Amino acid sequence: MAKFVLKDAFVSVNGVTLSDHVASVEVTMGAEDVPDTAMGASGVGRKPGLRDESFAVTWRQDFAAANVDATLAPLYTGGTLHTVEVRPTSAAVSATNPKYSGSCYLNEWSPIAGEVGSIAEATSSHVVDGVITRATV
Repeated sequence: MAKFVLKDAFVSVNGVTLSDHVASVEVTMGAEDVPDTAMGASGVGRKPGLRDESFAVTWRQDFAAANVDATLAPLYTGGTLHTVEVRPTSAAVSATNPKYSGSCYLNEWSPIAGEVGSIAEATSSHVVDGVITRATV
């Protein structure tokens, strides 16, 4: 896939497609930096440790049934494990449109944000229980 402008990302939370309410999305994949330097080394040795991964979304808030608040609020208050799926575009999963998904807990939920006269927003942070998987089929 060539360079492109992110304008049609696919985002699904707990099986509900909410792509049309997404202002921004971020998939973060990282691992703890574990030093393994020993005597005689000329530099710091490192190994990747446990992975710590998450999904962050800024939403255009919507309180209607089956939309942003109705989907996310119960996940936060219930501490419910749920699936998050993100793709670069809404097209089918492929080698040029990979699917990143994980089993998550909603650990941060800001249901209302905005300034006077601005569009109402909400933000959510979904921490992965395990690791994010990447699929191309």
